Amino acid sequence: MSHVTGPSSLRAIALLALAFSIAACEAVVNRVRVEPGTTPLTPVFVLTDTTGHQPSGTIYGLSVVRCGDDTAVWQLAADGSLSAPSRIEYGHAPPGYVVRSGPEPLRAGCYDVFVTDGRRARFRVDAAGHLIVDARRDSTSR
Repeated sequence: MSHVTGPSSLRAIALLALAFSIAACEAVVNRVRVEPGTTPLTPVFVLTDTTGHQPSGTIYGLSVVRCGDDTAVWQLAADGSLSAPSRIEYGHAPPGYVVRSGPEPLRAGCYDVFVTDGRRARFRVDAAGHLIVDARRDSTSR
């Protein structure tokens, strides 16, 4: 075995690859913020970079799921024709996106919103049908 491909060199390469893969898993470049829409039970998802001041990076998809569930009540996927919009209204696919599932009517309960390379956003619908935005965003997207 040569000194270039010896055990210590291979170990160093493996550790470097592991460090890059861990860093890639934690890369969060997009932010989704939930705002009440002009129509009841039609939230608006505002897409930005993590600072909240610049446009978002690439958004391949957006999913709205009931908290604790893996089934989307509404899911969009980019068709690759346009860049990400700055705002998406629940139930209305913007140009450049296609609907993969839903939209189902929002009922009382908790919902999580996921975007590509971003942290989730959470909102709730109360028994009276009012939208309540949860400020907590602590998990990475799918």
